[in-house]
Amino acid sequence: MGSMKSALQEEIVGRLAKIVAPEYVTTDENRLDELSWDALSEGRLHPANRPEVTLPLCSVLPASTNEARQIVLLANEKKVPIIPYGGGSGLMGGALSVQAGIVVDLRRMDQILDVDPPARSARVQAGTVLEALEKRLGREGFILGHDPWTLPVATVGGAISTNSIGYRGGLYGSMGDQVLGLEAVLPDGEVLRTRAVPKSSAGIDLKSLLIGGEGCFGIITEATIRIFPAPEERVLHALRFESFEVGYSAIQELFRQRVEPAVLDFGDADVKFQGGAMFYLGFEGNREVVEAEEQRALSVCERFGAQALPQKEAERFWNDRHEIARRFMQNRRQRRERGRDGFHRDWIHVALPASKVLSFRAAAMEIAKQRGVQVLESGLWIQPELFSMPLGIHDDGTNKAQLALEETVDELLHLVHAMGGSMEYTHGVGVKLAPLMAEEHGYGVEVMRRIKKTLDPNGIMNPGKMAL
Repeated sequence: MGSMKSALQEEIVGRLAKIVAPEYVTTDENRLDELSWDALSEGRLHPANRPEVTLPLCSVLPASTNEARQIVLLANEKKVPIIPYGGGSGLMGGALSVQAGIVVDLRRMDQILDVDPPARSARVQAGTVLEALEKRLGREGFILGHDPWTLPVATVGGAISTNSIGYRGGLYGSMGDQVLGLEAVLPDGEVLRTRAVPKSSAGIDLKSLLIGGEGCFGIITEATIRIFPAPEERVLHALRFESFEVGYSAIQELFRQRVEPAVLDFGDADVKFQGGAMFYLGFEGNREVVEAEEQRALSVCERFGAQALPQKEAERFWNDRHEIARRFMQNRRQRRERGRDGFHRDWIHVALPASKVLSFRAAAMEIAKQRGVQVLESGLWIQPELFSMPLGIHDDGTNKAQLALEETVDELLHLVHAMGGSMEYTHGVGVKLAPLMAEEHGYGVEVMRRIKKTLDPNGIMNPGKMAL
């Protein structure tokens, strides 16, 4: 088997070196090991659903859509898997090498091709790091609407592929909401280009094949995205409510009054020993609008007994929001190996009808308690429907802790589905949540599989992800 692999590897490397310069193809085992994984922690995998991860045959760094297309055509000819790779900061294993194949590392495709202020759009290659784009837009008086914790490391293509949402998502929506047009190499080597307009009534929206598609339906090579004029005013507040329930009621009232915060981050972790819940609330835009929304919001919060905290607390939250990503960049392996210290961590980020959030939270806390799992926080992000709950458990030396944690997560996600919600709102599915895709979508999974089979008859494009 080894010699077969090495013969195939040798042929593929040789042919890739004719598509890109030889220095952009690597078989270095340390490099391939790094590229075989993303930011999914080993400790967050259910022991019964743990995928086998293998070293890729090689990695290749294309610089253009045409080079990416030639790589895909070669992979089809040899029936070798392709794993698209962006910043490697995905938390669900969407970039794991579960079959030995070609990792198409898109980070050389990092050109900002056009910034068009009158059109309020930017056209960029998919490997462009979000922070680099944000800095470039700043010189033109614009900002990027997508501001996730991974801003310093995530790429435009990767963010689109998981349809993630960022800190200012209340105002700008998810990454997918900001996509005007896409260019992608489909699994059969054809190139799909959609027109970069905000609205079309000419057929179905083909961008949706790639938004949230996690590289299973093609490799995004270029995107035209909406950009936003830099806000005239930005305000941020840190508040404290006496309990999660009281804070939740205040947030519900904000939304009932049609207040639209750019930033909404609410949870009970930082003050769990004193009780209460922290609320970070921000507005940005035109000065008059910001001041009016700020005044209305603070009035509502005050009515629910919110205590204003020092401005430096709000600034600390805002200034530190990307620090996790910077630590990840310095030591990628550390995140992969989390859990080996005897404490296992996982979390859920679920979407529920707002009327069911409090009852779900109460049931979730009881389920965790029964299984001996700690609830580290319960919180909201962006809007009342988007609920999160980090969980943890100490390993007592019997190696049962991880199983207990992951069975708790599964039970919570089954409950989310039973209550009409979705099991994930920002990080995608990857391998982590793939076993629950049929429960999430019902017949919809079969629809996705048929589309996948039509576009990818050889099954080469990011196999083993999303239950496709």
